[in-house]
Amino acid sequence: MIILEATGAIFSITGAYLMSLSSKENTRPLYFGFISFFISNLALLTFFVLNGKIPVIIQMILFFITAILGIYKLTKNRSRDVFIISGILSIYSLILVFTILPNIENIDFNILPVDFVASFIAIFGSFLLSSHNHIIRSYAFICFFLADIIFVYIGYSNAYFFFMIQSVFFIYTSAKGYHNTMRNEIDAFLNQYKE
Repeated sequence: MIILEATGAIFSITGAYLMSLSSKENTRPLYFGFISFFISNLALLTFFVLNGKIPVIIQMILFFITAILGIYKLTKNRSRDVFIISGILSIYSLILVFTILPNIENIDFNILPVDFVASFIAIFGSFLLSSHNHIIRSYAFICFFLADIIFVYIGYSNAYFFFMIQSVFFIYTSAKGYHNTMRNEIDAFLNQYKE
């Protein structure tokens, strides 16, 4: 379990950092960020299934889908990426069917309001993130900032320490991503008050 959580955290942090490097003009870091999130979401999806966190499971599934869509939209070699993703999903499906599904009745599934709220905000943000419009992408970073404040609490209260550390880092990368995406608008706004 700790390996799944740590793998998810490491690749999530990497993905968030890469995404925070994107700008209005440069979306290439987003592509590599989506690849990192693809790996992270596989690990975290499995981790949260085993822990029975239904809203976070739904979030991870949707994040997983948005990671695939992000890769698909931003790739320069679509056929190669589709082939690789299909192979990984086939292997993951086999692992899921033969290891997790036989033990599914032993998992205590639950829905907590705080999990639901944080997951909903994060899911909404993830759909905004792959937009080609930089203003809409900036709203995604605001959503992630708010959701990750809640995820820090969830990580702390459930002793998911790698998840908590990841969420603290995401607060930073959300602010940085917003600043990079909206740099021209922020500079123009600040220049109004300098004059």
